[in-house]
Amino acid sequence: MKIDLHVHSKFSTRPSQWVLQKIGCPESFTDPFRLREIALERGMAMVTLTDHNTIKGVLEIAHLPDVFISEEVTTYFPEDGCKVHVLVFDISEQQHKEIQRVRYSVFDLVKFLRAEGIVHVIAHPLYSTNDLMDADHFEQLLLLFKNFELNGARDESQNRILKSILAGLRPLDMEKLSGKHGIEPAFKEPWKKNLTKSSPRT
Repeated sequence: MKIDLHVHSKFSTRPSQWVLQKIGCPESFTDPFRLREIALERGMAMVTLTDHNTIKGVLEIAHLPDVFISEEVTTYFPEDGCKVHVLVFDISEQQHKEIQRVRYSVFDLVKFLRAEGIVHVIAHPLYSTNDLMDADHFEQLLLLFKNFELNGARDESQNRILKSILAGLRPLDMEKLSGKHGIEPAFKEPWKKNLTKSSPRT
């Protein structure tokens, strides 16, 4: 099954790039219905939108049989405000409301997503959204997340580095990181990661 799991509509009015924020430019100008048409034309079996912290766009097309509700959640490491983005898939409107309540701590967010059985992916994990990402943050992401995104809109070298890092993880590595950061992975074989890949922006 082919699905683009990272798509923004005109409802993503707070882009991650500072220059777009500065000029008041949204991340996308495209209407949700048009995005669905494009996805189906490109052979997607199902359609979803992952707007920033909102499901307004995807709700416009959620009544259609091939659409499911998703979003891109902005969350933070509470100790220093390092910002990361998490893609969450196939959620309800009530789950969206709860996600917005808990999203200000990545630890609270991940705990909720696991409890609800919501599929979630750390988006562009090597991209520093607010210039605070460092090795310690990334190590914690390795402990918190099973699913990582290869992002089509970022520098391809980041994707190559990420794949190399994830492929080289071993059980002992995760044990050491768990002891260092005091985080116990809540999934089996935490050294084995899954990868999703989003398409380049058009």
